[in-house]
Amino acid sequence: MTVIEEVTHPAARKDEDPNDLKADRNFIRDLQKVKPVTALSKLTGLSSTNRLVEMEANLKNDVFIFEDLALSGQITLFYAWPNTGKTIFFIRFLTDAIQDGRIQAEKIFYVNADDSYKGLFTKAKVAKEFGFNMISPAEAGISPQNVLNLLEEIAQENQADGVVIILDTLKKFADMMSKRSQAELYLVLRKLIAKGGTVIIAGHANKHKDMEGKLIYEGTSDTMNDIDCAYSMYRMSSPEDEIQTIEFRREKDRGDVVPKATFQFRKSQGLHYLEMVKSITRLDESEAEDLIRDSRQQPLKKKFEAEMLFVTDLLRQKNKMNQTAILEALRGDKELSDKITVRGLREALKALEGISWISKREAKNAKTFKLIGVDSDQYSKCSQGE
Repeated sequence: MTVIEEVTHPAARKDEDPNDLKADRNFIRDLQKVKPVTALSKLTGLSSTNRLVEMEANLKNDVFIFEDLALSGQITLFYAWPNTGKTIFFIRFLTDAIQDGRIQAEKIFYVNADDSYKGLFTKAKVAKEFGFNMISPAEAGISPQNVLNLLEEIAQENQADGVVIILDTLKKFADMMSKRSQAELYLVLRKLIAKGGTVIIAGHANKHKDMEGKLIYEGTSDTMNDIDCAYSMYRMSSPEDEIQTIEFRREKDRGDVVPKATFQFRKSQGLHYLEMVKSITRLDESEAEDLIRDSRQQPLKKKFEAEMLFVTDLLRQKNKMNQTAILEALRGDKELSDKITVRGLREALKALEGISWISKREAKNAKTFKLIGVDSDQYSKCSQGE
């Protein structure tokens, strides 16, 4: 006789309490209603529609890990040329988030796999001051793959909620030319994200820009396809300048992140690393536009410095002149005609239009130039070093 038969057969249960017998029979009836577990039922159980309430709660808890730039629960990539300042910005953004109470310091794991021993020591001291974790696979005696294995375990053990992982840099964790290697990496990172974690990655840009002057991400398209958000970082100042200006440009987004953000920080010998981190300031939109416009103009002004000074001197004397008159003035100056070519002057008139002077078409379609403002001293004085 089966268990069910024993429960339901009157002869088998005649000496038992009627209430116990009724309870057992109700249990068997419920048991018989349970559907068998099949592959289809398992697949149905995976449906996100069964967890909408939980998902909505998670979305309401979204916060900016990097203010305006990187959201929790996403994979965000920042890429730039070497020595642009990615790590400095990462540490500043993290410390701001800690101090604002947006994230818990002890749940931040900065995996620094691309630094010297001295650099690691300096950054680890900053991490200790603010309470987050700085990990170097080399210093810890493990491989980057070991780190990824631990991240996968964190996801499997449901311990990823609120955890922030920084991977610096991406090329230490995947072969940038291998689709398979990158696919394996993002499979692990997606498991972490699905359990409430956040991943922020530092990547590199190619040495050469594209035809439009934009940075090119170093690696295959797989990374850009698999991440949620990406920013390119442009140095808008000379590497030797004490004040470094960096513009962040959004290349991909999922969420309410800004299209652009411009920052400055001090960089000079003798300045402590934490002082550089604390020196970071964000420019407002108008300040950034003025500064970036000036940074783009400086190379042109340097390239056509002699031509700019010559034309500026003429326009100060004449107020306005057409192109023909300007070229004739050059031909008539034997001393300057050896230093400035007609072709170079034509190029300068076009390149510096809107920067040093403006132009207007007048009678007989003549193009007339007029100074925007005072740009420099007279060419004759500058050429003589006065």
